[in-house]
Amino acid sequence: MPLAKIISANSLLTDQLVGILSEDYQLEISSCLREVCVDSDLVLLDHGLVGQYDESELVTAIQQYEHLHVPVILVWNNAEEDYREFAIEVGCSDYLRPPFFPSVVNAKCKTYISLAKLKQNFTSRAGTGVPTSAVPAGDLVDVTELLAVQDAAILCLATIARIRDHSTGNHILRTQHYVKALAEHLYKNPAYHDELDAETIELYYKTSALHDIGKVGIPDHILQKPGELTAEEYRVMKTHTVLGYQAVTSAQQLLDSSSSGKAVKFLELAQQVTLSHHERWDGEGYPQGLKGENIPLIARLMAVADVYDAMISRRPYKSAVDHQRVTNVIVSGRGTHFDPAVVDAFLDLQDMFERISFKLEDVFPSSADLMLHSMSDLIAENDLATAEELAGS
Repeated sequence: MPLAKIISANSLLTDQLVGILSEDYQLEISSCLREVCVDSDLVLLDHGLVGQYDESELVTAIQQYEHLHVPVILVWNNAEEDYREFAIEVGCSDYLRPPFFPSVVNAKCKTYISLAKLKQNFTSRAGTGVPTSAVPAGDLVDVTELLAVQDAAILCLATIARIRDHSTGNHILRTQHYVKALAEHLYKNPAYHDELDAETIELYYKTSALHDIGKVGIPDHILQKPGELTAEEYRVMKTHTVLGYQAVTSAQQLLDSSSSGKAVKFLELAQQVTLSHHERWDGEGYPQGLKGENIPLIARLMAVADVYDAMISRRPYKSAVDHQRVTNVIVSGRGTHFDPAVVDAFLDLQDMFERISFKLEDVFPSSADLMLHSMSDLIAENDLATAEELAGS
């Protein structure tokens, strides 16, 4: 279990951080930045303490942690204050500002710890002058760990969009699994062999997390409105598809020309799912009014996944709709709203959809749950829980 050091004399802030991190981290509380803990994996520094140090002393202390590959994140709990620029100026890895959403705090902490470990591994190898091919296999950077960092970063970005509206981080995870299940089912059909393979399905799973990233550009009074939107508000809301597409396109333009084909394909699929997940099979969707198979496959899968999850999940302003009623709505949209083949796949998988919804109900998962689950794991765990419940009744 990683060790996180909280440097703060603010009991309220400390209690907030302890409440979020205590399950997944060993915690050490201190009120002195000068006491450098070499065993720390992460430091959370309260801005309220930095006034005790002149800036050069503060920068030196943070650099000491940086030298040990320990990320320092600046935190504060007064929502009216903004120290983002200060955090970067003094050399902090990042910052956490109120309100503290557990999903964001955990994702940031996990990402920076993993990145620091990777950097430490690369640095230690570079310092020896030994080529990678000569390093024992046990000392190489674990590819699985690198992929875990990538997945955590994707989820962190996706969660930033989700926490601003009424849904939760688990909406991301559930829709990812729905999309993956649908894609794996369609792959069994020879008609989809040219479009789907194991690598593409994995990329569908990962890029689907970003489908609503454009919502970061929607004003709060529209995004968080509990009631029905006006025609003008709805027009603005629909722009989240284009905003998401533009964000991914900006990232694509930064790619080096030597970037791998997988990186290019990831961003191409991310563009498709952000832009087109509200298109309709009959051409009545937005933003482009695409019709039928002109809609990218990943967007056709997401259309079913997104509607299913939006209806079956509780929200502050609505109750959950039961599974059978949601199924009826999706079936009624076959050939109009939704791709008929995707609806047929959904009907074959509807029990799995219901189990995923139950398994990933709105309690944000531990760091282990941020990893890719297999469908068999989700079903087996749910069957076990059901059996235990029946045995106890």
